[in-house]
Amino acid sequence: MTNPLRRACTVDLAYPYHPADTPAGRMRAVAEFMEAEGLNDDASLAGPAAQRLEGKIAELTGMEAAAWFPTGVMAQCAAAQIHAERTGSRTILLHPSSHLELHEEGGPRHLHHLDPRQIGRWGKPLQAEDLSADAACAFVELPQRHDGGALPDWEALQALKARAAGLGLALHMDGARLWSCRPFYGNRSYAEIAEGFSSLYVSLYKDIGAPIGAVLAGSADFIRQARIWRVRMGGALVAPWPAVPDALRLLDKRLAQMPGFVARACALSKLFSGIEGITVEPSPAHTNMINLRLDCTGDMAREARDDVARVHGVWLGNNVWDLEGGRSVVLEITVGECAQLARDEVLLAAVKHLADQIARAS
Repeated sequence: MTNPLRRACTVDLAYPYHPADTPAGRMRAVAEFMEAEGLNDDASLAGPAAQRLEGKIAELTGMEAAAWFPTGVMAQCAAAQIHAERTGSRTILLHPSSHLELHEEGGPRHLHHLDPRQIGRWGKPLQAEDLSADAACAFVELPQRHDGGALPDWEALQALKARAAGLGLALHMDGARLWSCRPFYGNRSYAEIAEGFSSLYVSLYKDIGAPIGAVLAGSADFIRQARIWRVRMGGALVAPWPAVPDALRLLDKRLAQMPGFVARACALSKLFSGIEGITVEPSPAHTNMINLRLDCTGDMAREARDDVARVHGVWLGNNVWDLEGGRSVVLEITVGECAQLARDEVLLAAVKHLADQIARAS
């Protein structure tokens, strides 16, 4: 249930990042889209909507094939399992802030008997020297969510790919938020960014705004195996609508909006950087998200956020992360349509109030 303080706010920066439609309104929009696109005959995973969505994402990312999954957790476990089967190694290499390490209740260990091994350092994107050959694959998150959407620069990314190729190590991209990476990389295409990766996953609900869903992409043989694992893991839904056609309905719109979202995040990172007690990471923003680092406990940050909601009618976010041993916490802000529409002076006053409340409590 939504926090009553959040419901009362006139500005809401938390997920979903775009103005929420009612369930009935969404269903009408999906129905109208399906009728307009002639997608009514077959809404199964073998139907035209799924085929169009998978083909579109395979083309965008430069991969041979792609498969829709109901969740990113399932898609990434399938990817890790396939790479493990191909190499005979149960070891997968993960950054300390990887979603698989922090938010999946040990799924790769318990369900697939994989052996995740941490490489790299918190607060820094993976580097070429972090990789080693004695593993099935390395997961590379582009961008790194818990570092405020930070990315390695283009030269470092190419060095990472070259090192992996030299080691014979498969790279899998955790590209949940890949959609926001192009501006940082000089507007290179998604396919150029993904070149050198053996497989990748993208989310369809985080930035795109579909209700659920993810897509796994790779070689034709890799995706053939992924479809088998999708069945084994219970992901071959008989009727995956409205999620699949809704993602197809929204994808082009959100990709067209994304440069503006990234530019807005850069502007907000500059706007907030002058506030005493707030550290913006990264600054300027690399993607459409930033972290506000706060020198306090998680409880103090949440109390201050709630006070901002009461006084200013601004909900700054749900996610207050305390993942680094209590050194400090971060409040995550992602730019979608809601943040794009919010006025600078309103957001600046809200974040200043947040900093003031934390200073008083400290």
